[in-house]
Amino acid sequence: MTDPHELTPAERRAFGSLPRETEPPRGLEDHTVALLQARGMLAVPLRPVAGARRWQPMWLVGAMAASLAVFASGIAVGQYLGARSATIAAAVGMRSTVAEQARQVQQTGAAYVAALAALLQHADTSDAPDRVRAREAAVEALAAAAQEVTRFAPNDPLAAAVLRGLADRQRVASPQQPSRTVVWY
Repeated sequence: MTDPHELTPAERRAFGSLPRETEPPRGLEDHTVALLQARGMLAVPLRPVAGARRWQPMWLVGAMAASLAVFASGIAVGQYLGARSATIAAAVGMRSTVAEQARQVQQTGAAYVAALAALLQHADTSDAPDRVRAREAAVEALAAAAQEVTRFAPNDPLAAAVLRGLADRQRVASPQQPSRTVVWY
């Protein structure tokens, strides 16, 4: 019995004479890509299109210069608007009466106390760094207010006690730097 898949010597010679690899005809790849693009199966060309602009390093330099210009303009506009609003606030503060300014101090103090109460409502201890930053911000605001009270009322013992307490707190927090706080009366 003979194997139907067995080749004759002539067939073996014919298969042996065939090349192992062949190059496809020129333009076959371009033709295939064009057909795939025409049918919507390939949206992006695989090779750069002839005559297309290549990326230039000067584009990067120009983009960086433009972004720096926009950044600097933003800073300048922010500074201008900030100075303008501070000037307006100062002008309004100068025109207001002592009673209006006292009422504003009272409203600001109430807002400060309300913000502290809101911080106390958050019992989430998983966000310890934020709680430390919030506590430090509250203490810094208290210190600034006590400093202003000592300028407004130099003989006020409560403001002096607050400043002494804050100085003691600072001294305990950083013992390597001995410091002395002077409250002028």
